[in-house]
Amino acid sequence: MTRFYLVLIFLIITLSGLQAQCYKENHVFKDGEYISYTVSYNLGPIWVDAGLVTFSIEQDMYAGKPAWHLKSSGKTFKSYDLFFKVVDYYDAWVEPETFHPFEFRRSVYEGGYNLLNTLRYDPTGQKVYSNTKTNNNPVRFDTIKGSSCVYNPLMAVYVARTLDISGLKHDARIPISVLIDDSTYEIYIRYLGKEVVENRDGKKYNCVKFAAKMIKGTIFRGDEDVLVWVTDDENRIPVYIEAKILVGTVKAYLKEMRGLRNPLSSLIKNRR
Repeated sequence: MTRFYLVLIFLIITLSGLQAQCYKENHVFKDGEYISYTVSYNLGPIWVDAGLVTFSIEQDMYAGKPAWHLKSSGKTFKSYDLFFKVVDYYDAWVEPETFHPFEFRRSVYEGGYNLLNTLRYDPTGQKVYSNTKTNNNPVRFDTIKGSSCVYNPLMAVYVARTLDISGLKHDARIPISVLIDDSTYEIYIRYLGKEVVENRDGKKYNCVKFAAKMIKGTIFRGDEDVLVWVTDDENRIPVYIEAKILVGTVKAYLKEMRGLRNPLSSLIKNRR
């Protein structure tokens, strides 16, 4: 599920132009927002609800300064733990107005595999100090060159939602740079137009559709392995996500959302 959680991160990013755009201003979300997803996985011909992924924003303090605490978690349901138990936590502290990062933490448990990673940013944003601990291995320390347009995974979710996608043309490819642990990954997404999506609860949304080129490795084939449908309104919330992985297919369905900053104008009202 951690890998699929990162799929959610990658897919929400929507950048226009040939180079990654930087954060400018936020008219999309606010503190108090909460969004959750049910994650399903196919075991042969059978689809099983495997877990829950959540995202939230809270007011906080960091080193005596006002901050937004971005929080996310990914957990398997107890009924799925016998197959492969996952408990993941992601936390990021950012300056609310400029979105300058203070710190990022990732805590992962996957079927006996443990990972703890912390990224701390210097005030200029030019250096990122990383420490990573996996299972019984020694802690690994790294100093990474920072960039205002390369985001840790959790920041990327929120920064991406603030970017203007109104000028994208069909099949436009958009590059993405995301810092995970101590490495920067380059992928792209491709704009596929607009569609109406019906959620599990029967609600229909006007959506913007994207495909994503993923990194070839233990989970993806390295093709456009993932599709995502994002609300076509000022909230830019993913409604439905589908990912092809080496051992099957994973889907995420919007479960709950509250504390939105803007009206949910993408929701299609049923006519009586």
